[in-house]
Amino acid sequence: MISIKVDNITLECETKPDLFSPKGLDSGSRLLLDNVLKSTNNYESVIDWGSGWGAIGLVLAKNKPSSRVLAIDSDIAAVACTQSNIELNNLGNIRVVASHGYDQIEDDTRFDLVVSNPPTHRGREVVERFISESYERLTIEGNMFVVVESRLKPWVFRKMKEVFSECRIVDRGSKHVVLSSTKMVQ
Repeated sequence: MISIKVDNITLECETKPDLFSPKGLDSGSRLLLDNVLKSTNNYESVIDWGSGWGAIGLVLAKNKPSSRVLAIDSDIAAVACTQSNIELNNLGNIRVVASHGYDQIEDDTRFDLVVSNPPTHRGREVVERFISESYERLTIEGNMFVVVESRLKPWVFRKMKEVFSECRIVDRGSKHVVLSSTKMVQ
């Protein structure tokens, strides 16, 4: 059992040794959450893409109880762990689904906030597919926030700019960079 604290939000969570960052909230996800919480609080529907044990989605759900948060991951162990953490923290506004990308999400489902510390170790194609498919899943004026290792920023930035026509560097940490794009009216 670990305890995580972001801003004024504290959560108790279970993790598993074979999941990403099993000993606590990693520095990239912390940087992402710090910036999302600073940048926006008007989200109503959120997707935490590649949720792992659920840290990002759990924090956003607890931060805004009126929102609806969906956590997705293709790893069944991650999904089970996120479900346990939802129950452990008594959060009724977040659910978790096992899904390869958006495959198990209804086609007409839209989000005003997409957040991810994407599994870059799974390959460039996975991350680029995530960016492209997220554009289609965002509402107009919806935001996407992504954190990646600094060395990966050039190609992730280019792909987000290609898909969204714009991309901003929101913040930089010692090892990570937070990028954001907004879906505008075409």
